[in-house]
Amino acid sequence: MYNQKTIILTDADGLAKNSLAAVLILQISRNEIEALNYTSSLERLMVMADSRENTIRYRESLLIQIAGYDSDPRELAEIPEVRRFFARLVNEWPHWLWFLSREQGTISLFLSLICKIKIHRAQGTYGLEFVQPAELSARIDELLTRGIALFEAFNISPEDAEMSAKSALAAMRMS
Repeated sequence: MYNQKTIILTDADGLAKNSLAAVLILQISRNEIEALNYTSSLERLMVMADSRENTIRYRESLLIQIAGYDSDPRELAEIPEVRRFFARLVNEWPHWLWFLSREQGTISLFLSLICKIKIHRAQGTYGLEFVQPAELSARIDELLTRGIALFEAFNISPEDAEMSAKSALAAMRMS
């Protein structure tokens, strides 16, 4: 899928000028996270959903890259500042499940940042457990419900919305 798309790492203005299908990388720095400064991230996310064309163009194209924690031994989902940042960002913009890439474990990463998790480590690898399956289900339902406005605004069919939700859940199960 990615070999047919341009990779874009830009600000909101650059993204607004793009007219090509692309893999979008939402890069967020440690400084932004620790200052709870999500303005730049939110601006880029808003451009993705500001028109029917962008909503269709960037469907399932968003990757998340968090910079500045490479030397931290914790997984991102264990870092309170990262979790706080994403909690705020999710409150402002609910359309994650439509836009997040289905590859690279992006959906599982995202959900691990907004739900209670437990990390299981063994021999240099780790696994992720959602501690409260009901919370995970409720967060997914909340995102889907809040996202309906986007589908209605841009006349995205219920079938497309359902297909996207199903592919997000399938991607989560596979990662």
